[in-house]
Amino acid sequence: MTPNPNRLDLLDRLIDEYRIDAVVEITLQACHTYNVETLGIKQFVNEKKGIPYMAVETDYSTADIGQINTRMAAFIEML
Repeated sequence: MTPNPNRLDLLDRLIDEYRIDAVVEITLQACHTYNVETLGIKQFVNEKKGIPYMAVETDYSTADIGQINTRMAAFIEML
């Protein structure tokens, strides 16, 4: 559950190790454990690491493919 400092520590190391330009967090629509951490992850990525962040919540069906494609294209264009 939250808070989850190990998740932030791992994210911090991965961003530095792989020189990440942006973070896209994908969570399952019913996964409240990770959804509750989304704001903290966004703040960490934006403020502490200074890189763009986007959260995508999906139920992994094909119904939201168009919306996710549009959002991802706009996010990539912003980079």
